[in-house]
Amino acid sequence: MVRRRGDRRWELLLRSTGVAALAGIPIVLLVPEATPLVWLVLFGIPANGPLSPVMPTAFEPLIMEAAKYNAPLVVGAVATSVYMYMEYLNFHLYRWVILRDRLAKYRNKGWVQRAVTAFGRWPFATIVVFAVTPLPFWVARILAILKRYSVPRFMAATAIGRLPRFVLYAWLGDVLHVPTWALLSVIAGGGVAVVAKRAVRGKPVFTSMDQETETGERHTSGRSD
Repeated sequence: MVRRRGDRRWELLLRSTGVAALAGIPIVLLVPEATPLVWLVLFGIPANGPLSPVMPTAFEPLIMEAAKYNAPLVVGAVATSVYMYMEYLNFHLYRWVILRDRLAKYRNKGWVQRAVTAFGRWPFATIVVFAVTPLPFWVARILAILKRYSVPRFMAATAIGRLPRFVLYAWLGDVLHVPTWALLSVIAGGGVAVVAKRAVRGKPVFTSMDQETETGERHTSGRSD
């Protein structure tokens, strides 16, 4: 837990998962019925952390599976908590990368400045909309960082948007009782699709934080790669 292991993303994954795993041990021992929720937290961390680019369809099926054993509102609240935990870490990680001098040329481009200006008109509402809808949330994160938006307000807007979304997925899991094998197929299928797409294009499965951020900034202009 104190030695450097890879870049900041993987250190983030190691430490955040380790802390959650240690906290989960007494919970499982004292409250055995909370075991599915602990598994949701442990798998939710990589699904919303450094592995999220190759696990784009992982978190929602995990929520639906956990809802088979716990009340949808409880599952939604736990899912929101783990997401906010990772989003706080992701926000600071992305900010460290985006505000580095080597990315100044991207920050100063005209279309980036126009996107930031547009975001600045309704920042809180924009974040809520990105959080509650299927829109790529990293766009809102990057714009908030470039705008130097208040972190507490960013987190509040994210929570307001994510909670009803996750409760909805939990409710669907409770009502539909989708077979576990089908949910696992969705998780695996999303990962296989991403890896295959990158392989066809000759791209590495995992890119550096600088490369991912530069790509993200290009996408805020409405372009595609």
